[in-house]
Amino acid sequence: METQRRQKEFDANVKKKADADRYAIEQAAEAEKTKRLRVAEAEAEQKRLQGIAAADAKRAEGTAEAEVIRLRGLAEAEAKEKLAEAFAKFGEAAVLDVIVKMLPELAEKIAEPMKSIDKLTVVDTGSGDGAARVSNYVTSLMSTAPEMVKSVTGLDFLELARNLTSKDKAQSSSEIKLD
Repeated sequence: METQRRQKEFDANVKKKADADRYAIEQAAEAEKTKRLRVAEAEAEQKRLQGIAAADAKRAEGTAEAEVIRLRGLAEAEAKEKLAEAFAKFGEAAVLDVIVKMLPELAEKIAEPMKSIDKLTVVDTGSGDGAARVSNYVTSLMSTAPEMVKSVTGLDFLELARNLTSKDKAQSSSEIKLD
């Protein structure tokens, strides 16, 4: 009987120890699972916050760009309004003056590609005008300036010039008649 009692006591102690060990392992596994879950939740929250921050930064950047575009548009509109006021005040002569003043800049822009030419070989086919063709290129392009001005601005440069010269002729002939 004593052996059976000791056997039962031993089995009880071993079972208690095994149960305690199993419980400790289960608790450690549960703690590890909870830790991993919390780490994953924290990482997900961090990514969510980073996404929100990135979206806010993009939104702010877009808003800033939109404001720059809006201000640029307002400045351009104001400049055009001032130009329109000047044109209204001074009439066609002001328009013609502005166009004439921008022609040298236009010629420079047209001739700009020629600046990058490092070496040029002209082949003359016997007509004697090979070299002249190169220099006449800019002149030829400039002859299209009135059309360019008209297509860009809608203003007919040649018509404005004709109107002003015909007004000047009309004024001088009326002055002659008055004398």
